[in-house]
Amino acid sequence: MSEKEIITNFFLDILFPQKPYCLLCGNKLANTESIICENCKSKIEPLTGSLCGKCGKPLKTGLLFCNDCQNEHHAFVQARSYGRYEGTLKQLIYEFKYNGRQELAEILGQMMFSLLKELSWPDFDYLVPLPLHAARQRERGFNQAYLLTKVLARKSKIPVFNGLKRVKPTEHQTFLDKSFRRKNLEGAFKVVKNNKIHDKIVLLIDDVYTTGATTGECTKSLLEAGAKAVYVMTCARG
Repeated sequence: MSEKEIITNFFLDILFPQKPYCLLCGNKLANTESIICENCKSKIEPLTGSLCGKCGKPLKTGLLFCNDCQNEHHAFVQARSYGRYEGTLKQLIYEFKYNGRQELAEILGQMMFSLLKELSWPDFDYLVPLPLHAARQRERGFNQAYLLTKVLARKSKIPVFNGLKRVKPTEHQTFLDKSFRRKNLEGAFKVVKNNKIHDKIVLLIDDVYTTGATTGECTKSLLEAGAKAVYVMTCARG
């Protein structure tokens, strides 16, 4: 191929791409690939090894629980995350959550489903998306936890309970220390249609687990509404 043909094909690819490009690395996707290439996807490693028996935080070998779970009570039975909140997985979640790439819910939801199949958890009566306040959802345009829950529900055949509501606007948790996170969330959640989850085992869904303050407050609301037990699953562990 001549230099002229190479340059022509280069500009034709830009103007009329024959294949979409990987969202992360920019390389052309193969016919069997979607949104991100297999090379980028392979860099997302699931959490393995020694994990906290309660919250799923990676631990040094030999420990059963992290310092946080030894020192305070989490009302959920157990929390697990697909991978660490770093590298490629962090990039994907950022694109999904802040750049409006809602199609990434399919990839992230599939990861969560693969994790769900591996866990020795009970059969769940409902999946519960962690809610956004109405004002925050209007600002973002969607609730990322709800999109992940939809994918997981479709693959697992577990119904969705949308009765957990965020009734109080709160500051972004990212900028608050641990003690202020809890205070920031007090009274933020409420359950409607309590009778649907009375004596039910539910799985709370979110994108990232950081300190457990948000999931803890949601769990408290679900248990007070009559849920029998609450488990937690996220894409990533911060």
